[in-house]
Amino acid sequence: MSNYIVETKELTKDFKDFKAVNNLSLRVKEGTIYGFLGPNGAGKSTTIRMLLGLIKASSGEVHVFSKDIKTHREEILKDVGALVESPSYYGHLTAYENLEITRKILKLSNEDIERVLEFVKLTQVKNKKVKEFSLGMKQRLGIAQSLMGNPKLIILDEPTNGLDPSGIQEIRELIKSLPKERGITVIISSHILSEIELMADEVGIIKKGQLIYQGSIESLRKDSGSNVYVEVSDKENAISLIKKRGYRVNEEEQRLVVKGEKLTASKLCKELVLAGFDVNYLSCEEKSLENIFLDLTKEGKVC
Repeated sequence: MSNYIVETKELTKDFKDFKAVNNLSLRVKEGTIYGFLGPNGAGKSTTIRMLLGLIKASSGEVHVFSKDIKTHREEILKDVGALVESPSYYGHLTAYENLEITRKILKLSNEDIERVLEFVKLTQVKNKKVKEFSLGMKQRLGIAQSLMGNPKLIILDEPTNGLDPSGIQEIRELIKSLPKERGITVIISSHILSEIELMADEVGIIKKGQLIYQGSIESLRKDSGSNVYVEVSDKENAISLIKKRGYRVNEEEQRLVVKGEKLTASKLCKELVLAGFDVNYLSCEEKSLENIFLDLTKEGKVC
């Protein structure tokens, strides 16, 4: 295996006759925020559980810190923090008391509690019962638990789920600070695509258990091109020409929506005009990560 901090090879998980994860090969670079994207039910949580050794893979490999999770799980998990789904806490205890339980399990010093409380900005409410916390405060406490023991890697499963815009922003800024201030690599799974766009250095997109894209957001945007909206004379023949040029095209009311790698409005306009079509309307729209994601994962067909 290479020098990636997390790498899987043809990772697969079968549940009876259902394949939840299918030949997944992830590569996560050290010191980055890796966004793991996919619709609900795509296999994100199953993958995360395999990365943590919580469930066994049906086939394939998981390497963390260049060590096999099958044979070095305890050694690996000493340097990994995780928040899977909702945080685990005792509501009748204070934030400090909840972290004290974690401290004793991990055999850490008392200073570790104060350190993580300060980092997630909960020092002022450390003696408040967790049942009185807002959802955002509970999520920050969950992240504080995952940071106990100075992990090199943390894995966060839908950490902003259910939060209001203010809470989402708080968690986002906290996550973004982890590689910069603590040198921690972050894997964050989510279906809130606009949030991943604001945080991640690289993304992996999963659909029905299969990885359909992996790389930088910049490359994803470049490879996906833009949507060009055009209104032309003789629409049917224009569609035929556009398809011959290797572009994808949809009809949207009176206009055509044309998509293709490295497609530009000027290039399409030139091709149509030289072919004898009258171009009555032309506009170009750069696709957001969310629109690119929807294009990659939707089931619909183009004409």
